[in-house]
Amino acid sequence: MKPWSTLLLLLALLAVAWYWYDRSDEASAPLTERELIPDFVAEQLTRIVYDEQGLLSELMKASRMEHYDLLGFTQLEQPVFTLLDRTHNLSWQASSNTAVLYPDDKLILDGAVLLQNLASGDLIDRVQTSYLEMLLPSEQFVTDEDVQIFGDGFTIFGRGLRASIVQQTIEIEHHLRTDYHHEP
Repeated sequence: MKPWSTLLLLLALLAVAWYWYDRSDEASAPLTERELIPDFVAEQLTRIVYDEQGLLSELMKASRMEHYDLLGFTQLEQPVFTLLDRTHNLSWQASSNTAVLYPDDKLILDGAVLLQNLASGDLIDRVQTSYLEMLLPSEQFVTDEDVQIFGDGFTIFGRGLRASIVQQTIEIEHHLRTDYHHEP
């Protein structure tokens, strides 16, 4: 009789363990589904950031925004970011097909990325690439993709870019070629 009771007890424990394991899978499934549903959505969004003195320091527009609190990011469609320099003059404008904004103000631009210099008289007019990471607090741009840099009378082709608005530097990781244009 003892072997049968041991076998029944073992089967009962297996049934309880299986039931508990099966229920834990069901409990985690709704969380995954909730993660994929945005907490809120905005159409034709405009975000304006002011500095400590109340002066405009950053402007962002997007055709659509979806915020995912559990995942910790905001997804944007057709974003346009306008940055201002330390003297509150227009500096650079970045646009792309899509972007992801993280809470630490790291922005990843993807698809038809265009950096447009808004200051007149600078050497570089615009930068084009397919992917770009922007670190907004330090105003740095980074990519490992192909880049084209357009300036007054030249176009630089390369792969990989490191740029700083604050230090006013641009570094190309792998220079491919430079085309010079002379217009009479």
